[in-house]
Amino acid sequence: MTVLDTIKSNIQTNIADIFKIGLELKQIELNFPPNKDLGDYALACFDIAKLSKQSPNEVAKTLADKYKLDDLIVSAKAAGPYLNITIDNNLFAQLSLADLNDKNFGQNIFGQDKKIMIEFSGPNTNKPQHLGHVRNDVLGQTLVNLHRACGFSVIPVNIINDRGIHIVKSMLSYQKWGNNETPESTKTKGDHFVGIYYVRFNQELKKEKEQYYIENTINLDKLSDLDKRKTEEEFLAQSPLMQEAQIILKQWEDNNKEVRQLWQTMNDWVYQGFEETYTNLGITFDKVYYESDTYLLGKDMVEAGLKQNVFYKKEDNSVWADLSAENLDDKLVLRGDGTSVYITQDLGTAKDRYDEFELDNMIYVVANEQNYHFKILFLILKKLGYNWADNLHHLAYGMVNLPDGKMKSREGNVVDADDMIKEMKTKATDIMAKAQKQIKTTAKQDQQTAEMVGLGALKFFMLSTNPQKDMTFDPQASISFDGYTGPFIQYTHARINNILKKAANIPVLEDLDKKLKLNDEEKILLKLLLNFPETITQATISYNPATLTQYLFELAKIFNHFYQQHSVLQADDENTKHLRLQLCLQTKKILAKGLKLLGIEAPEVM
Repeated sequence: MTVLDTIKSNIQTNIADIFKIGLELKQIELNFPPNKDLGDYALACFDIAKLSKQSPNEVAKTLADKYKLDDLIVSAKAAGPYLNITIDNNLFAQLSLADLNDKNFGQNIFGQDKKIMIEFSGPNTNKPQHLGHVRNDVLGQTLVNLHRACGFSVIPVNIINDRGIHIVKSMLSYQKWGNNETPESTKTKGDHFVGIYYVRFNQELKKEKEQYYIENTINLDKLSDLDKRKTEEEFLAQSPLMQEAQIILKQWEDNNKEVRQLWQTMNDWVYQGFEETYTNLGITFDKVYYESDTYLLGKDMVEAGLKQNVFYKKEDNSVWADLSAENLDDKLVLRGDGTSVYITQDLGTAKDRYDEFELDNMIYVVANEQNYHFKILFLILKKLGYNWADNLHHLAYGMVNLPDGKMKSREGNVVDADDMIKEMKTKATDIMAKAQKQIKTTAKQDQQTAEMVGLGALKFFMLSTNPQKDMTFDPQASISFDGYTGPFIQYTHARINNILKKAANIPVLEDLDKKLKLNDEEKILLKLLLNFPETITQATISYNPATLTQYLFELAKIFNHFYQQHSVLQADDENTKHLRLQLCLQTKKILAKGLKLLGIEAPEVM
């Protein structure tokens, strides 16, 4: 039992004795009082008040009046609806350091014997990954890391959209303007190479559209939104480029040998590029699905749903889900010609995964643009009788914008993922070259550190905003060594490492004097260190890595404040020095563990 569990157990016993209410340890939440003079921990009494049918203030006062103190909890006082408790410094220090020195500290097993699948990334093979994909990639990988830290058996998967009209656009464009060039002949990364032709297609389509508007004397400024959409549809229906693209799409579906060969060749170029990006970002998958393999899945489920009256047919033979009972528009699940739509495939893929892996849960990391799709997907699965649909979760993350606005893939107005990774590493190199180093390092070491810092800055910034919110990525702000950034935390880790290197030795816990005296800053730091496991738990169950980034920032900030106020190596006595070295060591370990969960390396020297 940890020291925090011991404190919670004491509170649990007092609540049971005084109010005859049984609470589990996980129901007892300890917070820090706003003022250290109020105590060390605060217990909110709102939930107890509901169970005891008293006001929170009455509960707090009753607890304070009747509380049975012990060696660890030496004071219990009411402050409005809160019970503030004070703990014995000496005993708390001993127990806390014992917890922190446990090699398993920070690990949690609440997910033990649970198997989950996390689907993320999901790129298209018509273009390279951009900054929005980076947010998806690092978010997905961090969720994998967090769930594994909590004892879950995790299967990270990727599903690549390698078919459809958008892929065909790149293929047609390459046929027309590629001149038999290859990524090798042009020395271009494979996914970048294919992306050039996707942009080229849309540029040529735009020219067609402009000419169509001129020939038909169409003035968009005078049209309503409805008429604009209608005009767009009329143009696409007669566009020579789009007609050619539709022919190739039909040829692909008919397994035309030449079309399939070109499709495979161009996709292989893209896959090579994707793999390089994933390697640079530290992203790994246990299994990769391809929509060209999965798009036929789900048709049997549609047939079963027709028999269950979950679906119905229209006169054109198309099949729809009846969602009138949920006050939603009916959903197409199969076209009249028998071909699948996206939700058909997703129904089949979900069932296929549950049958193969016997999952307890599945998380889809997909942008919030697909909120409605997943709402309908989960609803239909439930209607079909799959109760495991209750265990599906869509982590809908927000868009990534730039300081000057949104990105547009079709126009090529995007921030390429590889370019941003390179830029961040360059920025880190420039900043570190100007910094005054305390330790002499080689050029190779400097380059390795710069890469750690640049990539760490990018990942931390992407993870530091609640996933559900849109964000604006500011490269310059992300690379700062001050404030709420990855480099600030990395620098703190390196700073602590430098302190520990200068120490003659770092005493083991058993060698410390049992009469440990904690000053205010030491105690605050120790309390925050003990919150690491709970932080991991909260970040995991809320699917929000920002909980962890905020914690690491606070820990780094508190440590730096402690270090500014109190000397470590020049402490007044050996016991105080040894205590502070222990605090340094434990802070370094927690910072490194936390950064690792975020997919960020912790440099030893900066």
